[in-house]
Amino acid sequence: MIKKIAYPYFKYKTAAHLMRHLRNGPCFIFFISLFFLFPHAVFAGHGDDDYGEDEIAVTVEVRGLGGIEVPAIYKNKEIYLSVANVFDFIKVKNALSHSSDSLSGFYVNQNDVFLVDKTQNRIHFKGKVFQLQPGELIKAESNLYLKLNYFKTVFGLDGTFGFRTLSVVFTSNIELPAITEMKQEQLRKNVSHLRGEMVADTSLKREYPFFHFGTADWAVISTQQSLSADETRLNLGLGGVVAGGETNVSLNAYNDQAFTEKNQYYQWHLVNNDNDFLRQVSAGKIYTQATSSLYAPVVGVQFTNTPTIYRRSYGTYTLSNTTNPNWIVELYVNDVLIDYKKADASGFFTFQVPLVYGYTIVKLKFYGPYGEVRTSQQYISVPFNFLPRGEFEYNASGGIVEDGQNSRFSRTSINYGLSSHMTIGGGYEYLSSVTSGPMMPFVNTSIRLGSRLLLSGNYTYGVMSNGVLSYRLPSSFQVDLNYTDYDKGQTAIYYNYLEERKAIISTPIKFFDMAIFTRLTIDQIVIPGSQYTNTEWALSGSVRRVGWNFTTYASFTQQAEPYAYSILSLSVPLPKKIMFNAQLQYDYLTGMPDFMKFTAETHLFGAGYINLSYQQYFNGNSTNLLLGFRYDFSFARIAFSTLAGTNNTFSRVESASGSLVLDKKTDFLKADYRSSVGRGGIVIEPFLDMNGNGKWDPDEPRVTGMKIRVNGGRVVYNNRDSNIRVFDLEPYANYYVELDRNSFDNISWQIKKRTIKVTIIPNDFIRLEVPVSVAGEVSGQVLVKTRKGQKGQGQIIIGIYDDSVLVARTVTETDGYFSYLGLAPGNYTVRADTQQLHRLNLVSTPQSIPVKFNKTRDGDVVDGLEISLKSELPDTTIVEVGKSAVETIEPKNKPVVADKPVVAGKQEGKAPKDKQAIAGKPVTDEKTNSQPAIEEKRILADKGSYGILVDVYDNMGSAMAVESKLILTYKVPVVIIQKGEDYLVEIIGFTKRDDALALIPKLEKEGYYELLVIKINHAIKE
Repeated sequence: MIKKIAYPYFKYKTAAHLMRHLRNGPCFIFFISLFFLFPHAVFAGHGDDDYGEDEIAVTVEVRGLGGIEVPAIYKNKEIYLSVANVFDFIKVKNALSHSSDSLSGFYVNQNDVFLVDKTQNRIHFKGKVFQLQPGELIKAESNLYLKLNYFKTVFGLDGTFGFRTLSVVFTSNIELPAITEMKQEQLRKNVSHLRGEMVADTSLKREYPFFHFGTADWAVISTQQSLSADETRLNLGLGGVVAGGETNVSLNAYNDQAFTEKNQYYQWHLVNNDNDFLRQVSAGKIYTQATSSLYAPVVGVQFTNTPTIYRRSYGTYTLSNTTNPNWIVELYVNDVLIDYKKADASGFFTFQVPLVYGYTIVKLKFYGPYGEVRTSQQYISVPFNFLPRGEFEYNASGGIVEDGQNSRFSRTSINYGLSSHMTIGGGYEYLSSVTSGPMMPFVNTSIRLGSRLLLSGNYTYGVMSNGVLSYRLPSSFQVDLNYTDYDKGQTAIYYNYLEERKAIISTPIKFFDMAIFTRLTIDQIVIPGSQYTNTEWALSGSVRRVGWNFTTYASFTQQAEPYAYSILSLSVPLPKKIMFNAQLQYDYLTGMPDFMKFTAETHLFGAGYINLSYQQYFNGNSTNLLLGFRYDFSFARIAFSTLAGTNNTFSRVESASGSLVLDKKTDFLKADYRSSVGRGGIVIEPFLDMNGNGKWDPDEPRVTGMKIRVNGGRVVYNNRDSNIRVFDLEPYANYYVELDRNSFDNISWQIKKRTIKVTIIPNDFIRLEVPVSVAGEVSGQVLVKTRKGQKGQGQIIIGIYDDSVLVARTVTETDGYFSYLGLAPGNYTVRADTQQLHRLNLVSTPQSIPVKFNKTRDGDVVDGLEISLKSELPDTTIVEVGKSAVETIEPKNKPVVADKPVVAGKQEGKAPKDKQAIAGKPVTDEKTNSQPAIEEKRILADKGSYGILVDVYDNMGSAMAVESKLILTYKVPVVIIQKGEDYLVEIIGFTKRDDALALIPKLEKEGYYELLVIKINHAIKE
């Protein structure tokens, strides 16, 4: 016999819940003293020699997963946990038998089946039998409780029970299904972040300030060399907002050059992604995808309806290239950061560029590890451009080329999605300096054949024609073929190519423990009177943290001998966080190495970075030694390097750089060593919304301790003013700010809108005021009258109303306890759901309870509410039922079901042709207009049998439709009972209560939820 806890403490489900209610009272000290001096006295009625079996609720926690409350039994200083509840929490498949005396399923692996058998008092798992001692497996009602140590012995779940916290902490050596599921959900969430598909609770509307100055970058670089004059370069970048548009200016000055406008950069860029006709306007120095060779900036304007947001891709395109070793390379698609990679020991990197819909600009940015200033961004045109069917996109630009001739330039292109697999386009380009013809109309198309083959072609009149084919296998094996034919005599493109043929084969290879990426490139160029063929074969991979690259180059021409060489590069991590790099170049023509290079680099003084490099050139018999140092202060970055070589050659480079960020709205000014111009940020200001109006009123204080997550940027917490700032965000991109609901120690402080979508403004901070509501808590218990008195009733819906408007609802637990946390200050009424009570033939006393929550910093608490339920019918009593039912109605004097129920279709699944009978109303013979003869009726359900009340309807037609479906699906007898204006659909004929309970899970899968088990006290006749 399981005894319920009698001590009042156990109305609170967790220790934290108890502490909340006792924190302001003198009984707190008394309770703590009692708890530590006489811990077992908390359990009612048991001395040291007889602990009995006490049913309690404990918190089960799994590291990395969280915690949940599960039923438990405390017996003889040992804790027993509900096996089904624990397995449900960690997502282990399990099913309880109808008689609740065994639990079966599989643990993690489908082949690792288990059986927890109470009748034999043993556990079967992985072909082994674990015999339990008497009392180590307890059956109570519809649950099995297992002694804690067997969770480790049998299933490898190592649990530690803390009596004073009433918690069990589990650890496992294998990854539990719940952890795996959580990781998969997080991965899908990250992909949603990347694709912009995440659902936010609210969105912050973008603002367009008329004028704002927010960021500045500065840099000074000085170079001294033994073989050339000294050089010093100054750079000043300014970022702001003018007339709602991003305004960036970059000024460059050189000690050996005159200050010219050509060397400066400036652009105004207005973006509105909500305007379908015109989404972007740019003025100043613009970027154009010109066919002509433009080696000077274009000053002009540009218009397009292409959005800046990242649009969902339909595939990928392999992009690989080289830069300096160990540099960080960022990939942008239409100004949205998609991915970043670190180049390997040879500088080789590769990306899978997502092919997005519409006009695509792929941009790469490079960051050096030794304190180098960020290099200029590199634009790459993806040859494929697809649009959804029926979608139209355009891009128009024009201006003056700063080539010394003031050449006039303009280009207009349009694209249209002819189908989901084909996009066509065209336009014209004009450049006044092209002598072969300044007007250059063009047409282009992209075709997708299946999901693996892509074709692209374009023709520019008088200049060139080009075709690209790309084929990709599911294994990521990719072949790209590119052919270009140049018109003879054209001058739009500077070089004198006649033809260009290019083939690229790339694929990843898995070889034992190695992951290798290989790329073979063959590039053939035909010029008047000659032909050049260049090949490159690159292998890149890693073995046990050692990165390596082996690249072979070969060049063939008719005028000279073939030339071929290979470069082997290694990157090896050493102790003390030292990274060692080595390079060796071998010349196949001479049969000798050309050069070798060794570099060691490591962190120094926390934010410092030092590298030492040795270079040996065998052909020139020269040696160089390079020492570099960088230190990142909070306000600036300084770096220097010095190279000393043979023959008294040397060079030195000193640099300093940094930035300023200004936010006038919050009086914020910060110096940083990172670049800031062109980027945006978010400032989050949490405050205590004591009156619940969602606005920051003068008397409401700031809140510290909030934690956030953002899908990008750099989060900085400031405890002095409670502000949270997010730096380095890409402009115009959508970011999702997720507020941690568990940030605060006070559980009354709650955050209603936890995910906020923000569109970034460049060169500015978006101010985000976050109200932290002070939640009130209401709690109580629902009791029901039984033959033995009153007991708590579970699964009763409790509604909380504000002026008759439902603002919250909760459901009572198995012992009738209910609580709800999250009510703003004000007046409310609490009552049981009247519709549910009507279905159950119950009435509540009182019908409603008024409650009031005051405006406090810690949140108000109203507890001790009590609602009593009793049967609406004077001749019925409520009794306990199984886990799926809410109530069972067992009549005392007369049956719940009428003596003459309607039996549609007489159990064969067919509705009778004659008019249906209603309970208590005989069917009239329409032909004779007389009463039919009274016949002996077949008994459908005996007295003492059981049935299931499926649902209640307000019309006969709906009840008959459900009745027919139940008969056809489950082949069971079904009756329709009329009670007043309601029609009850019941399945009858179960000889045992467990037989009725066994059908309930199947009915729940069909969508029937409020299922009631009933006991038949009078025989039901046909």
